[in-house]
Amino acid sequence: MILEAAIGDAYGAGFEFRDLDFISKNNNLTQYDKHGMYTEIYKKYTDDTQMAIAISELLLEDDNWNEIKVADKFVEVFHRDKRRGYSDRVYNALDASKNGSDFIKIIDNGSSGNGSAMRAYSIGHLKDIKQILEFCEIQAKTSHNTVEGISCAKRIALAVHYFKYNLGDGSTLIDFLNEALRENENYRITSPIDMHGYPTTQAVIKMVSEVVSMKDCLKTGISYGGDTDTVAALSMAILSQKQNCEKTLPLFLYEELENDKFGKDFLIKLDVALNNKFS
Repeated sequence: MILEAAIGDAYGAGFEFRDLDFISKNNNLTQYDKHGMYTEIYKKYTDDTQMAIAISELLLEDDNWNEIKVADKFVEVFHRDKRRGYSDRVYNALDASKNGSDFIKIIDNGSSGNGSAMRAYSIGHLKDIKQILEFCEIQAKTSHNTVEGISCAKRIALAVHYFKYNLGDGSTLIDFLNEALRENENYRITSPIDMHGYPTTQAVIKMVSEVVSMKDCLKTGISYGGDTDTVAALSMAILSQKQNCEKTLPLFLYEELENDKFGKDFLIKLDVALNNKFS
C-alpha cells in the first residue's frame, strides 16, 4: 500500500499544479518528470508519503493515540529525512520543532487542506470503524482541526477499510461512506483538482469506486491537473486493496523509485509489517 502510494506520489509530483498542456504532452507513464519547483524530489516521494510513513509507524508501535504522540512521530520522521513538498506552514513548523509539543504550539492548525487525508490511508487497516474514526480525528487535529480536515481524512481511511475487508466491489463505496460519516455527498471530479480536503477526496473516491486498473487510474487522475501527487498517492494506496482491480504498473515506476535508507525497500518492509499486524 505505502509502496504504491509512494509511486503515485513520486510520479504525480512531476505534474503538480503544472499547465494542463504540459500534463497532456508528458503524462504517458514512460518516465518520472521533475517537479516544477523542487527538482531534488525527482524520482522521490514527497511529504504525502513521509507523513503517511509516520502514521503507519505509529500504528505499529502504539494502540493508544493522542495528538502529542502523533505530532511526536511527525517531527521524528521529518528530522531523520528532511524533504520538500510540504506547505511552508507545515515545513516551517516541523523544522522549528524538537518534539510534538513544540509542533502543536507552533502550527496553525486551522487548515482545510488535504494534508490530513493524504496521510490517513493506513488507518484503514484497523478492523473497528469506531477506532478508525477516532484515530483519523486525532491525527487530523494536529494540523487540520477543521470539519473539512477531519472529515476528508476519515473518507480516505474508510475507503481503504472498505476494500481491504471486502465490503463491496466499489459500487457501494459512496453509500458506505455517507452512512459511516452521516453525510449525503455526491462525489464528483472538478478539474483541476483543488488541494483542499473535500475536492481532493471527492475526486479520489469517485475514481477508485469505478476504475478496474491502477495504471488507468494513475494516468487519468494526473490528467485532471491540480494537486496531482496527492491524488495519485491516495488513489494508488486505496486501489492496492481493491480486489477487482488490475494492479500492474509500468516497471520503471518501481525500478527508478528512490531506494536509499527510507526508499523502496524500507517502504516494502513497512507494508509487510502492517499486513502482518492487520492480516
